[in-house]
Amino acid sequence: MMTRKEEVLRTLAMLRYEANRYQSVGNGSMCQRVNMKIRRLMNELDVDVVKN
Repeated sequence: MMTRKEEVLRTLAMLRYEANRYQSVGNGSMCQRVNMKIRRLMNELDVDVVKN
């Protein structure tokens, strides 16, 4: 079973790959949308680190 942090890191990797794919085909709006999700997850990780 994966911990919450491992799950978030795996999701971040998937989203980064997705953002790179959108950027490579020139779909800027979707790339920005995915980058927004990445920033939210990064903030969630930062909050978890501060709690511990």
